[in-house]
Amino acid sequence: MRIGELSARTGCPVPRIRFYEQRGVLKAPMRTAGGQREYSQEDLRRLDFIMSCRSNGMKLECIERFLQFADDPSLGTQWLQDRLDEYLEHIEEIRARLDRLEAYLRQLRERFPSEDGAMKPRDGAAPRAATSCGKQ
Repeated sequence: MRIGELSARTGCPVPRIRFYEQRGVLKAPMRTAGGQREYSQEDLRRLDFIMSCRSNGMKLECIERFLQFADDPSLGTQWLQDRLDEYLEHIEEIRARLDRLEAYLRQLRERFPSEDGAMKPRDGAAPRAATSCGKQ
């Protein structure tokens, strides 16, 4: 796949993909005869991992070290193991918050009218007027 498709599939802007390549976080891709970058499924998985880490607050230095370790397990250190444990704990916290959010939204969803059109009660309160709150 070309850089534009990789960008679209991961949500990573093209300039940032190039930056990650320069930094060595993303391996240099194969090139076509015309010099265009050609990315593999492994590149896609690696960039998706990088983007997931970044969107959850991981520092680029840690991501680099995690990927270096993934490529060469002899690079494991206590510092790296401690960072892995910290980020795993952080992920557990995020998951718990998302579970609470999901439960609350499901409770709200259950209040919508049933198939017969009757509104479900909201603890005795009158229904509120609808407002617009589209995805951001």
